[in-house]
Amino acid sequence: MRYLGLDVGTTRLKCGVYNEDGSLAYESAVDYGEAQKGNERYVDIDTIVQSARTTLANAYAACPFDALAVSSLGESFVLLDGDDTVLFPPMLYTDGRGNDEAQKALRHADTIFAVAGVYPQGMYSAYKLLWIKNNLPALYASARKVMLVNEYIAYLLTGVRALDSSMAARTGIADVRKKEISASLCTLLGIDKNLFSPVVPCGSAVGKVRASILSEWGATHDVYVVSGGHDQVCAALGSGAVDEGACVDGMGTVECITALYRHPSDRCDMGACGYPNVPYATGDLYCTYLLNYTCGSLVRWWLSHCFSQEDILSGIAFAAAEKEFTDAPTGILVLPYFAGAATPYNDAAAKGAILNLNLSDSPSRIYQAILEGLCFEMRLNLETVGKYGIRPDKLIATGGGSHSERWLRIKADILNLPVYPLKGKEAGVCGAAMLACAAVTGKNLAEIARKFVRFEAPVMPRKSAVAAYGAQYAKYEKLYSLVKAL
Repeated sequence: MRYLGLDVGTTRLKCGVYNEDGSLAYESAVDYGEAQKGNERYVDIDTIVQSARTTLANAYAACPFDALAVSSLGESFVLLDGDDTVLFPPMLYTDGRGNDEAQKALRHADTIFAVAGVYPQGMYSAYKLLWIKNNLPALYASARKVMLVNEYIAYLLTGVRALDSSMAARTGIADVRKKEISASLCTLLGIDKNLFSPVVPCGSAVGKVRASILSEWGATHDVYVVSGGHDQVCAALGSGAVDEGACVDGMGTVECITALYRHPSDRCDMGACGYPNVPYATGDLYCTYLLNYTCGSLVRWWLSHCFSQEDILSGIAFAAAEKEFTDAPTGILVLPYFAGAATPYNDAAAKGAILNLNLSDSPSRIYQAILEGLCFEMRLNLETVGKYGIRPDKLIATGGGSHSERWLRIKADILNLPVYPLKGKEAGVCGAAMLACAAVTGKNLAEIARKFVRFEAPVMPRKSAVAAYGAQYAKYEKLYSLVKAL
């Protein structure tokens, strides 16, 4: 049997078909743009749907599969009427509509976080839906369905409504413990609960692909559609995170650590720091997201001042920049808030800083300090979530930054955690395919992960370097408040 994973992003759709032994049999990708009108930002849902249809047909023609699951960006939803006509396209989480509605909900922040596991913020579906209700009341009155992106694609394939629990958490009104849309929160905010689909666990069998679509594919057997998940959840699963204590570090343009734990906290200060409680794909586990807005973007910014674009694209710049790295901390402090601060400060006005420079510091030494600063920032986040009982014991590294052995060495020493570099490159696609496999075969995800996910040799922390970086981190902890004062 074969299993297809479809990962739908804001500007790219990726597909992979996996064999029973976890090997990749087929892959493809389609790029598209987001839709923007002035300050309004949308997901181009028409293009996404057409791209998904074409991609699935091509994948089946090249490599017939037996089941599929869809991973997608969260929060953005399609608003439909009774005839399934799109009334309003999905707003991106970065679109400002919904911010005022979330601001008003802050007076109920304790109640909302205790149930929904998220702090009121304009990016969540509920507050953008409230914006539509407040500003386009006739349109809201004619609405019959709210569907998040991966759910909508599965609905078009099957005609069955099913919202997976990890995506339900991105609405801002789901009960993350009962794993259902919360009637009490809908009443509190003034939202019609009936607009939302029934909530099911990630990896639940939804239905079969419609006969008309199978005919278009030339399929000779049934193909099952399985509920997928939030892109971060599927990426973590496709990286092999299946146990409590695991965390996956996506070292891309933005850095996101997805950390797994068993007991969601109801402390509202956790939500105020920007950490959600999200139902995970395996058993009774949950996950939260630790963010830094600058990771690869800060690296590229620095290297662009030292190397040509050609050298950066070819990888020559990275190797050259690391030549003068030392095993000891540089002593240079870098506060990586060059695009504002994410968790735990959530300060859009925060500024970056590079301190303790002297004339003998080379570009390579400053580059090492930048990597140290990025790692210190994630240590700050890990120590903060530790207050809520979330204490990872290993880190899986993915994304562009994970290809630098020196960077991973610094990360292991600063975080004092073993770091496991992932071999595969499309973890979100792999995670969705793993969910499809689990639903069809009945195998548990830990068993499936052993076949589908492979790692490079782990990078272990060094005792002497851990102590040295610990002393440097004690200074880093003070940087945000000191720089903010300026």
